[in-house]
Amino acid sequence: MNVRRIVVLNVIALLVLVGLIYGGYTYYTGAVNYVTTDNAFVEGPELPVNVQYGGTLTSWTVQNGDTVNAGQVVGKVDPTAELQSLGAAARNPGVATAVAKAGDVTSPLNGTVVRASAAPGQPVAPGQPLAYVVDLDHLYVMANVNETDVRNIDVGDAVDVSVDAFPNQSFKGTVGAIGLATNSQFSLLPQPDKVSGTYTKVTQTVPVRIDLAGYSGVQLVPGMSATVRIHRANT
Repeated sequence: MNVRRIVVLNVIALLVLVGLIYGGYTYYTGAVNYVTTDNAFVEGPELPVNVQYGGTLTSWTVQNGDTVNAGQVVGKVDPTAELQSLGAAARNPGVATAVAKAGDVTSPLNGTVVRASAAPGQPVAPGQPLAYVVDLDHLYVMANVNETDVRNIDVGDAVDVSVDAFPNQSFKGTVGAIGLATNSQFSLLPQPDKVSGTYTKVTQTVPVRIDLAGYSGVQLVPGMSATVRIHRANT
């Protein structure tokens, strides 16, 4: 083996060693200083638009993307059926006026209309969402953190956030709230362990709300996937 080949092999071995050391150091400092998860997504204040009583929708004035204010009338329900159900009481002018007023369909908060599904002439009923209104000016990130990492997080901890839809942009935030129960406690699906009476130990996740410091000029919307890096409190 000539000297040149020996030098090349030594250089390669040294580079590999340096890479391993750097990778190990990066992994160690990341694990020590941060709690990281990509099980996170953008959320925001969101409420359904509902009616107070059943009937026929006589008007509907908004569509997806429209901006509305809390209390703004966005539709109207025909009060005829409701008045008929009240019988003699409906003859009272005050009652009739109140019923007609209750037929106004209003926005529950300031925000933007999403998932609108209503149209004039449609029969509607209480509890039936006609649309949703989301406050796009106060979005946050909900991160599902492993239960083993929650002890290293405090409200107010700094957070670095990246959103998959904007890979070249980073966002700053802080831990706004830490859930008081794991996600599995509120799952709509039955937990097999509770049904069978046996228990298989699985690492659970706890919801952690990340309040964003600002995202002006970036069109974040609820549901976007995100990755968060929380600066550990106990380091």
